[in-house]
Amino acid sequence: MAKGSRGLETSMWAPGAQRARSLPPPPPSSSPSCAATSTPQARAIARAQALHRFEQACGRLRWKFIDLESSYSRANAPEPWAFSAQDAERNFKVDFHEFYVWIEQAVVLLLKVFGTSVERGNMSSSRDQKDRFAAAHAYHHNVLKALDDEAHPLHQALGRGDVNHALWKAKELRNRWKDAAEGRETPPLKMYDLNWIVTEAMKGLEAAYEVASARVREELANGQVEMAGQQQAVEDEWEWMVEPMDWEA
Repeated sequence: MAKGSRGLETSMWAPGAQRARSLPPPPPSSSPSCAATSTPQARAIARAQALHRFEQACGRLRWKFIDLESSYSRANAPEPWAFSAQDAERNFKVDFHEFYVWIEQAVVLLLKVFGTSVERGNMSSSRDQKDRFAAAHAYHHNVLKALDDEAHPLHQALGRGDVNHALWKAKELRNRWKDAAEGRETPPLKMYDLNWIVTEAMKGLEAAYEVASARVREELANGQVEMAGQQQAVEDEWEWMVEPMDWEA
């Protein structure tokens, strides 16, 4: 994973990059869920909220990306940091697992912009640990599977080609490396082109953002939603980021 991954220096992931704020954040009380909306106005605001949270998730991803590059460097040359090669690689794998959590959350928020919900299954109420694990595994799979639908607006950006392959490969590594913190033997880093995987996934999210933001603008216009009164100094919501993350299961 080379320093300064190709293609990211001039994108939304570049240091100092600013997203165009043509869409003001909806009021904090609005919900990102589109399922419960019953009017065009409510649906438009809910989807704008999902897009706003996607932007926040991408900010978190960019922060994590910088950490991931540093972590990868330490994993490949751990001696100056007084880590064994085994411990350094294990720590990087945990870092990558956490990085994928945010990739997945970004995809989930993009899907919400288009009213697509991913079934979580019965992870919390099941008494059987195997059932909970199976439900969680199915959820992670279904997040990416939703992009396979050729009629879905996100299919072109995320559901085909190198980007889609990179997303599935990142998910595979998430599955393979999630036990690294427990000291279990996992596939070594050198088996994978991590630079390509991360770069393609992040480029795909940027392309998907353009599709999603265009849809939100259209829905706000069609719903005749007046957002001017909400452009006052509204503090960005961050609380949702630190809520318990079921998708980490």
